[in-house]
Amino acid sequence: MARSILGYTKWITRTTWMIAALLPNSLTADIDRFGSNANRVLDIQSWALWALVLVALWVPHPIALTTSRMLSPLVALLMVARLGSTEWSPAAILAALLAAVVCVLTFTAEFGSDQAQAGAFGNERRFLLRLPAPLLLPLILGWLLFAVAVIGAPLVVDSTNWLIGVPSAVVALVVLWFAPQRLHQLSKRWLVRVPAGWVVHDAVLLADNILVRTHELQSMAIAPSTTEAFDLTGLTSGTPLEICMRDSTTVRLTPFAARVNKTLDVVHTKAILVAPTRATAPLAK
Repeated sequence: MARSILGYTKWITRTTWMIAALLPNSLTADIDRFGSNANRVLDIQSWALWALVLVALWVPHPIALTTSRMLSPLVALLMVARLGSTEWSPAAILAALLAAVVCVLTFTAEFGSDQAQAGAFGNERRFLLRLPAPLLLPLILGWLLFAVAVIGAPLVVDSTNWLIGVPSAVVALVVLWFAPQRLHQLSKRWLVRVPAGWVVHDAVLLADNILVRTHELQSMAIAPSTTEAFDLTGLTSGTPLEICMRDSTTVRLTPFAARVNKTLDVVHTKAILVAPTRATAPLAK
């Protein structure tokens, strides 16, 4: 039942996101501790973020995946935080809850797979890869820094203290420039089925993509617990796939992957492990 519902994730997210805004909600609530100018800045900013997420939900693409996963939690957080300045109306609470539901759904494997595939070329079939475990904490900290930059900078600039406002705005612009680029790399990590075979496209762990041609592929299956294949999952959770090749291939790693695997940046192997968000999807005919 849950699986069948998740199959309609993109329509659930689109509809729910619009309903959350149509209900009387806390996005335009007055906040007593800020002046009226700050209120207007927050209102405009909140609705602009909501609109960006709406576009990302209706225009599937890897960029839209990054946008929705970065901004939907921010909008949901704003809606929940601003509930304290309202009369806690049931509609406002429901709207904040619906925004939180959409936020959770954008991180599901089904949603990520649809967004990744939307940017595919020709006969490509993309399978999104799971987040490497060592990046989880830096990702959370990076998003928090991004959230502070998005919300805090306009409010600081709106204040009369330019000695604090201008430097804060400059720092915020730097964060807003680099954070999305870094986070977007996580939306471009795919196992790709192409007419020539399979490609592991992962700029986070690989210095060069790995191409396994059809005639070079020996087997692809759920990895057994006794596997000795080279780990390209980033120590993530979930069920990995074992890709075995007939001959040894060269794998060029990024410095990050070399540290994670405690090895050199170039290895030679006949089998690799990858971790798609939907483990069995690449095995389907």
